[in-house]
Amino acid sequence: MTHVEVLHVGSSEISVACYGFAPLDLADECPGHEVDWPAERGMHPWAFADEGSWPWHVHAFVVRGPRGTAVIDTGVGAYPPYRPWAPGSGTTAEAAFEATGIDVEAVDVVVLSHLHADHAGGVWAGEGPRFPNALHVLHDADMTFFGDGHEPYAAVTEMEQLRQLGLLDLDPGDRRVGAGLRVVHTPGHTPGHRSVILDAGEEQVLITGDLLHLPVQVAHPTWLSSHDEDPAVGADSRRRLLAEARHEGWVVGVPHFARPFGRVGDDGWRSLGPGERGAHAP
Repeated sequence: MTHVEVLHVGSSEISVACYGFAPLDLADECPGHEVDWPAERGMHPWAFADEGSWPWHVHAFVVRGPRGTAVIDTGVGAYPPYRPWAPGSGTTAEAAFEATGIDVEAVDVVVLSHLHADHAGGVWAGEGPRFPNALHVLHDADMTFFGDGHEPYAAVTEMEQLRQLGLLDLDPGDRRVGAGLRVVHTPGHTPGHRSVILDAGEEQVLITGDLLHLPVQVAHPTWLSSHDEDPAVGADSRRRLLAEARHEGWVVGVPHFARPFGRVGDDGWRSLGPGERGAHAP
């Protein structure tokens, strides 16, 4: 069973496939800023693994609705080159997705926010694609960037295999891609990084990709991130999209948050609480 309740929003539902988590050092976050970590712990205790680290969860999202079934990111693959990116629990992609009750053959579209292995490594299963009938959507800039060998833990090989099968869409434009999803280019973390907006009828849901890693970035979106290839561009993308999410009142899903669903408030991140859509399961 997944550790996050299903998010029911409008005419759709979003399930979370969780691979587990690994602790990452807080000292590596928010370079150039003195963060009041005790205050952050008081506001968001779930965002801390221990005194000096935060729990880096690896989440993928399964969207089911009247316009089809989609997957946003796929988590870590099973191949040995990706193990440095794997969360400490060692949960497999098969187990993570099985817990959501997904029918892999019913998935129409897979949107990959970017090509890092903790987001795109799970596209392949054994001898073929995990989602054999799905079109896989990736921004061409990431394929070019990682295809040059910049990052050893990127799922370039899997993308080439999908391309040969006619299952890879590298169109760089912001557009609707099926199942009620719209992709938006939010570069900085990687050149082709994208976020995804779900039109769920009366409500919208933003899936950020790696625009965010910690709740403190919601209160301070212009702070640079040590995780970004181009920190200044990443901060601008974060500022722009979080401002829209706040203005529009969107529900927001963050792949690496232990409690992935919340909203952007005037003073920062607010997790959905008990009784709200997508609240953290006990």
